[in-house]
Amino acid sequence: MKEADEFVDITLVFGKQRIACHKVILAGMCDYFRRMFLTNMLERGSQEVVLDDISASTGVLLVNYLYSGNIDITQLNAQDLLAASEMLLLGALKKKVEDFLLSHTDSVNCISIINLARLYDLKTLLADARSYLHEHVKEVVETEEMHLLPEADLIEVLEANYSQEDNFLFIQKWIRSADGRTDRFNDLMQHVSLSQCSKDFVCSTVMEEKLMHNTRGMKLIQEFMQSYRSADPPKQPSLTVGNYYGEMWLCTDLNTPKWQSIQQPPFPIRRYSACASPGGFVVSGGEFQNYINQRECYSYHALNGQWNTLPPMPKVRSWHSSIYHNHHLYVVGGLVNHLPLNSVEVLDMRNLQWNHLPPLPREVCLAYLAIVSDNLFVLGGCNSDWNWAADVHEFDSTQQTWRQRSPMPEICRGGAAVSFNDHVYVVGGEDRSCMRFNPRNNTWTSLRRPQFNHWEGPSLVLNGNIVVFGGEYSDSIEEYSPLTDSWSTWTLKMPHKSQAWAFAARMDS
Repeated sequence: MKEADEFVDITLVFGKQRIACHKVILAGMCDYFRRMFLTNMLERGSQEVVLDDISASTGVLLVNYLYSGNIDITQLNAQDLLAASEMLLLGALKKKVEDFLLSHTDSVNCISIINLARLYDLKTLLADARSYLHEHVKEVVETEEMHLLPEADLIEVLEANYSQEDNFLFIQKWIRSADGRTDRFNDLMQHVSLSQCSKDFVCSTVMEEKLMHNTRGMKLIQEFMQSYRSADPPKQPSLTVGNYYGEMWLCTDLNTPKWQSIQQPPFPIRRYSACASPGGFVVSGGEFQNYINQRECYSYHALNGQWNTLPPMPKVRSWHSSIYHNHHLYVVGGLVNHLPLNSVEVLDMRNLQWNHLPPLPREVCLAYLAIVSDNLFVLGGCNSDWNWAADVHEFDSTQQTWRQRSPMPEICRGGAAVSFNDHVYVVGGEDRSCMRFNPRNNTWTSLRRPQFNHWEGPSLVLNGNIVVFGGEYSDSIEEYSPLTDSWSTWTLKMPHKSQAWAFAARMDS
């Protein structure tokens, strides 16, 4: 009837565009028009409604949407549709536009989307875009949108544990992206610690910046030079690695790379699990040399080099996985008599009591574990036939239930997982994997692969980077930078070549 102009009783005017409509349709689909037609507004007795704030092209889309429920959202019209949906009280359309922008955020439009989300109170979109900014900050600051970035968002980026040298560069780019910002330089510099920058960077970049050529700037540079001359070398954490045959080594100084053997557990052990704990690490389960599974647990304290006995696990197991978090040791899956387990047991290290969590939805051994926001993630692993999986399960610590999440984009055989910046990274393995999981939006991102095969090579986070240690086919140690999506190789090699490693742990004094 609309296309035939039958029974139309109102005309919407968008600039020079006039569209004949039916009041009952407009009022039924849009609270804005319903309230207008029910009140004594001027338009009630008029045959026309003029909407000057909405363009002709947007007006055509809106009318078709009100009649059909369908609309073609693009990156070109999304902002206009948001403004129109806000004005016309079209909540469902506003949600459609938000969902579209959630799936189309990139480095080129990230800042615009942050500003749009704030303007129209789109909380989910704002959180997603801010997360994207933090994950891709180096790409975003190179875009033409840098001048649109609010100072508060820049400060949040500077405080998010990125390198101090990068922070200085980000401030430079933001200052230069728009006129009238130079007076903000000194205040922003409080978010940069020159003491964590290299001498070459300070001399070649910081001192060349003209905005540093004032009393405050020169004082910062002088303080850096004085601290640089007097500072002791930064203290490095000790690292411990162990292979599946119970042999363990310690490196106490990464500046002088050298491994030394440490005392093995009080009994012969193989195919066990181990994980870092405060001041040392914890060893659980495994097999005796005659392939009998066991329940024993021991903790190793780096300070005195002693082993302490812990309560044995309720169930014997080998080839299982373990992780320590918030005074609790989690033991997941494993094998008993070559059959995989789905049981999950937790040792409370404060009262030394074991408890059971609800069983995993599947049996698994050699799974990868990570904890984000107090929730336990179980990723990959294999069954008794050594078929590896890409499954991901999350244990909700509040609801005490398991839920399945998006599977890994590829199967990672013999890899490892770590948590970093509220994300899970799966790295290494036979196929040199490197991928990142965002638990908040249940998505995976494939990243640059390491250079070497790290089959059965453990991983940990060190100084804001992810380190993968050796493996069955390599003694190389590689370090991944989440900030730059790049890999580098350590000078330090593993204690032995061609070994499968059970664990790697950092031990801070």
